[in-house]
Amino acid sequence: MTKRQKQKRRRRSDLILRLIDVVLILLFGFIAISEVSQRSKIELAESSTVPAAAPDREEVVYIGVLPDQRYLVEGETRLIEDDASLLGYIRSKRSELNGRNLRMRVRVRANHNAPVQPAFRVVNFCQQMKIPVGLDVVKKTGV
Repeated sequence: MTKRQKQKRRRRSDLILRLIDVVLILLFGFIAISEVSQRSKIELAESSTVPAAAPDREEVVYIGVLPDQRYLVEGETRLIEDDASLLGYIRSKRSELNGRNLRMRVRVRANHNAPVQPAFRVVNFCQQMKIPVGLDVVKKTGV
């Protein structure tokens, strides 16, 4: 193999390595800017406030409010049809967590086009039972 052929082969391998570097940089760039989140049936309303972080030794129970005034619980896998059943669910969940020596906190996730009354009924239930409760919203950008 001549010297010229060796140089040509080296240039090709250098070019391939540079292309691989560029592809990897692009790949990691896309991974870094992509939003990784769990798919949810609830589309949150927007707010300009930032939610507080949850402390240790407590469990957050998420309650989703649908536009037809029904509720989603247990990771949006169980549907609750009315307020009385929801109140029973909250009570049973609180006693279950008390048995495991965990404090309970409720986060209400109302769909953006759901009426506000069902969400505030959940808030009122939790306040009457002295359970910390918050309303999840999406932070609005550009405000």
